[in-house]
Parts: sequence; structure tokens; C-alpha cells
Amino acid sequence: MLVGSAHADDAGVYRISEDEALVATLDFFTPIVDDPYDYGAVAAANSLSDIYAMGGEPLFALAIAAFPDDEKTLPLLADVMAGAVAKAKEAGICILGGHTIKDKEPKFGLSVTGRVHPGRIWHNRGAKDGDALVLTKPIGTGVATSAIKWGICPAATQAAVISSMSRLNAGAAKAGREVGISTATDVTGFGLIGHLMEVLDGSGMSAEIRQADVPVFPGVRELLKRKRVGFLSGGAGFPGAEWIHGAFGQPPIPGGARENLGHQAGRVRFPPLLPAEEALLLADPQTSGGLLMFVPQAKADALIDALRRGGDGAWRIGRTYAAGPLDAQRVTVT
Repeated sequence: MLVGSAHADDAGVYRISEDEALVATLDFFTPIVDDPYDYGAVAAANSLSDIYAMGGEPLFALAIAAFPDDEKTLPLLADVMAGAVAKAKEAGICILGGHTIKDKEPKFGLSVTGRVHPGRIWHNRGAKDGDALVLTKPIGTGVATSAIKWGICPAATQAAVISSMSRLNAGAAKAGREVGISTATDVTGFGLIGHLMEVLDGSGMSAEIRQADVPVFPGVRELLKRKRVGFLSGGAGFPGAEWIHGAFGQPPIPGGARENLGHQAGRVRFPPLLPAEEALLLADPQTSGGLLMFVPQAKADALIDALRRGGDGAWRIGRTYAAGPLDAQRVTVT
């Protein structure tokens, strides 16, 4: 075993020879979008992401499904599988089989096996002083998918978020290998700050994030200003509904964002006048988020060029610096 669960890496790694190791991961979740085909594609891309975040290449996958046994819902599983199979084909692999159980709430995902050279694993504990932080996808999927469930997400925002969640991190990983980075992670359930902290903890580093440079999906900040009463699905329906929404409703902030920030806030130095919504965005749990790459300053421009040539996003959002012995704040937001 080269990588286990001790350091919160994105996947496990097991060496099978001097020049080859297997990378293994598993992930599944409940539906976060309405269309079953999109759900399957997003779930597959999300599962594959951990292989790419370790610097590896996927080999094959197994499907994990839990679905209600009723005549209205069960046929949708075929569409979910179709979306996953299409995404696996895009990644150049097959779904060899899997396992399905009956459950009241649908769940779907993949167990993915990949390969990596033992000397080229991207650990989440190899950041160095002065590394540039490069992010490959915008954040805000947690807010957007909550708004989708509530029926208040604008069509343009929904399309942008689903497109991003469905996009593989294969091209981003290829760019990282070309440039020769050694540390990366994917941004998922713990949000941008949470996954950044995992790398900083493993590396003995601190970091500075430039809040204005962190990309956010279009329309997400506007959603944070919208409110919805729990028993209403929209702003209209009866006289005075809009006033009730504005006075008593809640914005579509997922509970995970608040939980993440509650755990992380004591180790983050925020600007005094930063709105609470902006802090929550940095802790927003992501589904199939981008790669957060740590690259020496001398290679940062080359990495950004390689990412953009491959059609991926590339945002330089901050840097690492050596943590002092009394440095309680691991992350400073400017």
C-alpha cells in the first residue's frame, strides 16, 4: 500500500510492480439534478475525478445503484446508467458490472480503478512554499443544485453548472502531468477551503486566497439573495407571496456549507467586511468540482496555458507560504 486513508488523499494506491500502481476510489450520492441521464453522467464524472486528482488514468469501473422498486421510478435507472456509460466511454473505460439494491431513495455512483506510476502520484501533502494555487472549475454547485431542487434556479445557471459537473477532469490532469506538478486535490464535499486545508495540513503550509479571483458560476451570487419559504416552490401563487418570501424565506444555501464553515472558520482569517454569503461560497460543498493544483511559480504560466489549450478553466487564486510555529490561521482570504 502506497496511499491509504491516513492523510485524507483522494484515492488509495497499491503498488503491483516497480513502475505501476493501482488507484482505487468509490463515490455515490442521491440525485442532485432532475434529468436521470444527467444524474448518471454527473455521478460518473464525480467518481472518476478522484483518479485524476491522484495523477492517474482510469482503467475500468463498477456501478453502485440503489433504486425504488416501483413502476414509475425503476425505468429511470436505465437512463441513469446510459448517462454513466456515456461518460465512462468518454473517459476511455468500460463499466464492467456492478450491484443494485432496493431502496426508498435513489443513489448512484461508481467504484473506479485506475493506474499511476509509483513515482508520479499526486499526494495532497506535497505543497511547497510559494506554490501558486490554480483552480480548474468555478465553485457554487451546492447553491445551484439546492436552487434546482427548489425550482428557483435560472435556466442559464442550471445549464452552466450541469455542464461543468458533467465535464471530466481528464484534460486538467493531462495538463498537470505535462507541466510536472506533484500535488493536487479535487474540490468536492468539504468546499474549496476544506480541501485546501487538507493539503496545507499535510504539507505544513499556510495559504492566501484572493477572493476576487475565485471563479463562481454565473447567477449563483444572485441566488444567494433569493429567498424561499419551505412550503412554497416559487415566488407567486397568492397575493403577498413575494413579501413572505422576502421577509421569512431562506436562500438556497446547503446545510453542508454552513457545517463546513463552522468547522473551518476558526482557521481562516477573513476580511472584516466580507459578506457572510461570500464566506459560505468558499465553503460550499461541490459535486464533481475542479482540480486544485499546487504548482511552483516558475511553472504556473505553463500550467495555465496547458489547461486552456485543453479546453479547461484555469484560475490563479492564491499562493502558499511557510507556516510559522504559532500560525493558527492556515488560510488568509484577501
